[in-house]
Amino acid sequence: MSAVRSKRHSTPARVAALLALAALGATACAGTGGESRDRAAEQDAGDAVRVVSGHPYAVDSSPAAALAFPMNENVFEGTVVATRPDVYAKDLLDDGSAFEVVYTPVVVRVDEVHKGHLKEGSEVVVRSMGGTADGVRYEIEEAPAKKTFRKGASLVVFGSAYEKVDSEKAPAMTPNFLYRETGDTVVDATYADGAHDGGPADRMDRGKFLGKLRSLKGGTAS
Repeated sequence: MSAVRSKRHSTPARVAALLALAALGATACAGTGGESRDRAAEQDAGDAVRVVSGHPYAVDSSPAAALAFPMNENVFEGTVVATRPDVYAKDLLDDGSAFEVVYTPVVVRVDEVHKGHLKEGSEVVVRSMGGTADGVRYEIEEAPAKKTFRKGASLVVFGSAYEKVDSEKAPAMTPNFLYRETGDTVVDATYADGAHDGGPADRMDRGKFLGKLRSLKGGTAS
């Protein structure tokens, strides 16, 4: 999940469906962008691959918006440990339809928790949405670039609940917003191509940004 919201399932009667979509990331996470999409298309050209496309829309991914987003169940700083082979997942919605995705499981060590009940030093799986598995290729725009999840990368994750959806064998988390730490700066990595409005990705002093994160522990975000 992330800074993208599905336009479907927005009525009160479909709250459960919305949560299911959020858990899988009908929001900003993942995807294949630019050259990655082109390479995927070339690789799939000779294979019988069914393409499923996500249709999200981007919203503000600035630090202020990320801090204020009400569906952040877990907010933490972490370090990428490894990535695993792409996984196909399916979730059944309230109306009986199925929501399908493919994602790359990214193993992240939890370094500091700012919200939620994750344990520091533990490892969690973050869904990097987009990829090919079990004969399905899932494409989604407005998502973090795969290169953001390189081993050793320092990330700040604003994530969904850490749980399984219908077809998953183990729990995982979808980022709502994602930031990467580069020296004294924190850069918005929620979208592969920059900010939600097409401009350059937001940058913020790391100390100031982390100070705002720590305010979450007290229940407020200044």
